[in-house]
Amino acid sequence: MEKNENIDNKRRKKLPLAVKILIAVFAVCIVVIGCASTALLLTLNRVNKVGEEDRIAREEESFEKDTNLPDDVPRVDEKDIIWKDADKTVMQDKDVVNIMLIGQDKREGQGRQRSDSMILATFNKKEKKVMLTSFMRDLYVQIPGYSDNRINAAYAFGGMSLLDSTIEKNFGIHVDGNVEVDFQGFEDAIDILGGVAVELNQAEADHLNQSSGNWKNENSENLGAGIYNLTGEQALAYARIRYVGNSDYERTDRQRQILLALFEKMKQTSPAKTVETINQLLPHITTDLSNGQILGYAWEVVNMHVQTAESYRIPVDGAYQSAVVREMMVLIPDLEKNQEYLRKVLYNK
Repeated sequence: MEKNENIDNKRRKKLPLAVKILIAVFAVCIVVIGCASTALLLTLNRVNKVGEEDRIAREEESFEKDTNLPDDVPRVDEKDIIWKDADKTVMQDKDVVNIMLIGQDKREGQGRQRSDSMILATFNKKEKKVMLTSFMRDLYVQIPGYSDNRINAAYAFGGMSLLDSTIEKNFGIHVDGNVEVDFQGFEDAIDILGGVAVELNQAEADHLNQSSGNWKNENSENLGAGIYNLTGEQALAYARIRYVGNSDYERTDRQRQILLALFEKMKQTSPAKTVETINQLLPHITTDLSNGQILGYAWEVVNMHVQTAESYRIPVDGAYQSAVVREMMVLIPDLEKNQEYLRKVLYNK
């Protein structure tokens, strides 16, 4: 792990890795189309496809239990939560494509787990821009067919289709498809590219010094504040920090910082190395999109020539309540205000 003093600290809203991967995969598909249909099928078939997804029985649903709950956060009985009737119209537009990017913290041999991160990548073909909307995993929402729960439970209970239905029911947004990338894929991509530059503050450095793994600098000393070149394993450990700073808010910021750093590294690498990285990632990608849908979106997205991304977060500031429900720290959103916000930024409605 090498300290890098010459990296520009300025953070721009460039395309993060998950979207870069999506666009790059689309681009590879287009190139291959011009070569041979057999090669095209071989490329697409390296991506895992989701078939019909099973759903757990309602009596098997579960709720996470948090420990060390703060005393200053109100306790709310789940029966006392009354959801405001928001506009039940689901937004859909031929010029807008919504792809849900799902991160799952799944170990080898494990089945489907709760979604660790959910980022809606919205491609607005008319305005030629992409918008990234993070849905915080502690959102307390209605899950169709189940009890109200954290939004990350929807993926564990019923996969991509139930997560999509949950987004539609609560936020009125239609999801056109889903792409899941497991964390092992991110580790591999970072290592292929030789690591990524990340700036640590002192609190983050202190936390990592106490964690497992190799966190010494080039002089075998504990880390301090500064910019470091992290390996895939180290970058993932950094992205998983939750109990430093403002809890999950800063954790999602760290995840985006890793993605931005990896995107910057991919921009600087050779085309051959980029292709190697993408090929390494393909087996770690799972999608419910058919080959035909992938190709259709490929033509549309690549021709947009997107260079930057706008970044948003749900719930919107001032449009949620922090509470303890069912022994969980959750964020109870004002559905009406969050729906209005999404329609404005994603659809300009």
